[in-house]
Amino acid sequence: MGAKKLAVGVDLGGTKIAVGVFDSSGRLRGELVVRPSLAAGPAEGTSEALLGSIDQALAGASVRAEELEGIGVGAPGPLDPAAGNLLEVPTLPQLHYFPLRGTLLQRYEVRVEVNNDGNCFALGEGLFGAARGAGIVLGVTLGTGCGVGVVVDGRIHAGATCNAGEVYRALCGEKTFDETLSGPGLERLYLERCEAEKTGLEITALARAGDAGARDVFDFFAGELARGLGLLAAVVDPHIIVLGGSVATAFDCFGALLVERIGEYIAPSAAEQLKIVPSAEAPASAALGAAALVFSPGMAEL
Repeated sequence: MGAKKLAVGVDLGGTKIAVGVFDSSGRLRGELVVRPSLAAGPAEGTSEALLGSIDQALAGASVRAEELEGIGVGAPGPLDPAAGNLLEVPTLPQLHYFPLRGTLLQRYEVRVEVNNDGNCFALGEGLFGAARGAGIVLGVTLGTGCGVGVVVDGRIHAGATCNAGEVYRALCGEKTFDETLSGPGLERLYLERCEAEKTGLEITALARAGDAGARDVFDFFAGELARGLGLLAAVVDPHIIVLGGSVATAFDCFGALLVERIGEYIAPSAAEQLKIVPSAEAPASAALGAAALVFSPGMAEL
């Protein structure tokens, strides 16, 4: 058997950049490189952080750029996958209309695939993670914003304009998905209900320690998440929903109630069969899915 193909997978998020070198079986070579994305700074800072992360991942895996099949990038939308450009990205405003593919081509001279980070997350979990073997996968990331991706039989469902899953303007209750089902949304909820400022990690630690206020916040969040996921599941009818992002690491604080309450929003037969699980490949899921785009570009053509 010949050597496995190699690709760099990049998860370009509003808070962090995660980069790894993966082979075609999904195995990570070296270590996953994670850096802040410097979203509050100029475009040059984020661009240099991205290029530096790729260089570091290649060095850690002892791989040269010319040995790669290509580089895959999962980035927040909206974006133009055909051109490889970001558009007006709410979570990375400094990178509006940034030529992502062109920037990477100029540096590394290899094929570059660009797709939505929610799609890449769903693809990574569908091919290699918690949803492996499932026919219809709904991937939802709860991080800086709320990202959504749908994978059907191992292929991304991109939609007519490559905007399937772009829910950042859609309402989940009185606020948008991004405002409600995200790390900042959880922190805002804690401030409103407990009248104190805490980070997501602090809220999670308090809830696990039995703090009544933090537990109440997660209970309320579970209800809001059930509403949002219920809206999506009613349309997509997935076999499984996989949750990723920073908030999903606290699945033990809200998962049971979420599973119970989503039945309020979808058909009983769907609720009985639907699985809702946290990511099995975190924090590498979206980067892994992005690398998979390089190995099989047709995965994004559905």
